[in-house]
Amino acid sequence: MDKGLLDLGLLLEPIEMGKYEFIRLDMKEKWVVLMPPDDPLAEREAVTAGNLAKLPLILPRRMQVQSELASWFGNYYKNLNVLFTSNLSTNGAVMVSRGLTYSLVIEGAVPFWDSSKIACRPLYPDLTATSVLAWKREQPFSLAAIHRIRSWNG
Repeated sequence: MDKGLLDLGLLLEPIEMGKYEFIRLDMKEKWVVLMPPDDPLAEREAVTAGNLAKLPLILPRRMQVQSELASWFGNYYKNLNVLFTSNLSTNGAVMVSRGLTYSLVIEGAVPFWDSSKIACRPLYPDLTATSVLAWKREQPFSLAAIHRIRSWNG
């Protein structure tokens, strides 16, 4: 959107919204941890910060998201074993499927992966995020976007 290539974007909060107009969606996304299906953590209903404290992790790259995770991890955060950060959860899922690491992702990405190679468990206590439909402030919409918006409104 910032480069003028997109009219609208579906963004996961937290994000700096000062330069966008937006509509916050009602749906909440849950954070989960990915692991191999035969991992001992896969036997749990949910995973705590203490469960993850000494394990090799992949965290999201965005600093605002890392701040949210830091709050969730509490005192464990300063000693985490973060192998790397990434915004490409599929790359992390490949490493997880090979038993090399654990990855924190949004649950909405999980259905795209083979459950025989990847298991996921929710974080406890729950950590959630909201999404927004956003567009750049004072940016005129393209004709294609105007046509689509009109079709949504009947």
